[in-house]
Amino acid sequence: HDGGSFTARLIHLDPETEYVARAYSNNETGAELSFKTGKIVPLPNPSLDDWHLSGKIWNPWASDATSFWDTGNKGATTLGDSNTVPSDDIPMGLTGKAAKLETKFVGIASIGKLAAGNLFSGVYYKTDGTNGILKFGREFTQRPTKLKGYLKYNCATISHSNTTMKHLIGQPDTCTVWVALADWESPFEIRTNPSNRQLFDENDPHVIAYGRLQYGESVPEYTPFEVEFNYRDTQRVPRYIVIVASASKYGDFFTGGDGSVLIVDDFELEYDY
Repeated sequence: HDGGSFTARLIHLDPETEYVARAYSNNETGAELSFKTGKIVPLPNPSLDDWHLSGKIWNPWASDATSFWDTGNKGATTLGDSNTVPSDDIPMGLTGKAAKLETKFVGIASIGKLAAGNLFSGVYYKTDGTNGILKFGREFTQRPTKLKGYLKYNCATISHSNTTMKHLIGQPDTCTVWVALADWESPFEIRTNPSNRQLFDENDPHVIAYGRLQYGESVPEYTPFEVEFNYRDTQRVPRYIVIVASASKYGDFFTGGDGSVLIVDDFELEYDY
């Protein structure tokens, strides 16, 4: 480079290790910089094997354990049954359970609303009428490079929508898995009530890294997936990690296909430096 700046990524480094590095170009060398790599911290309940049933509500953690994942089941069960549940349909070679996320219209006749099957790192805080208030994010200060796992998807036709997305009815639904690292002061509050709606914004200045994948068609067999954390700042240290999987991308707007089913299993954070 003739002036300006550049970045470089060093690979094959060991965790929790002190290193020194410097940049060079031909015979010009920069000053030495010292740094220490972080820890490799796994996700809690990454295999999604641990569940317990409380009334009608399926919860993705053991009854005697601390939760990391949560779902929108507390909202869905105000009008119907849990729509994120444990499943015995798992990838070949694995054991235990998977998470089955199903988008359903919950209610009686035309009275009700669409509930998108979802799983997220955080907590379902409370229900506002028939709308959910969630707290996105679990405390996390490391910097992984990828989220890996397995998924399969049955893509239904979008059958329900709110008033602003009626143009999507009849189109294929879309599932999504996305990740974020952020330095909010506290977990981010999600509100789906149209009167005071607040949703996650990937362009939020507190977001340090973000990545997403989505499928707008069926994936009939288990497929390995990777979502890369795309870092916008390598100096700031995150405070929270957000991982979200949903059978309907626009579920926050009560838009999706009744019968869309996303099954996910065997999550893993990769630290590929």
